[in-house]
Amino acid sequence: MPCVIYLHGNSSCRLGVLQYLKFLLPLNVTVLTFDFAGCGMSDGKYISLGYFEKEDLKMVIQYLRETQSVCSIGLWGRSMGAATAIMYASSDNTISGNVLDSPFSSFSELVND
Repeated sequence: MPCVIYLHGNSSCRLGVLQYLKFLLPLNVTVLTFDFAGCGMSDGKYISLGYFEKEDLKMVIQYLRETQSVCSIGLWGRSMGAATAIMYASSDNTISGNVLDSPFSSFSELVND
């Protein structure tokens, strides 16, 4: 089955996907979510607004591919998660699609704000 990986935003956690499961699961897709390092129940002292989080995502995708349990992978990111999806997908052309909810357009502008 296809898999949607939900990527939470800054100051959030994996539980942000719960409200969307009633829409996703009837589509016959699997859903995977996790806490980025430094968020939710995950270890870590800081977040990088997507820069290092793309490495977290890389490990999750590597795990999914090793288990051979999904036929395709799509990313759904909110805010920081959307930025993470963009950064990761730019280096992995096997991602089937992205849903990008409120990504920031400029990291330097975000930092300055």
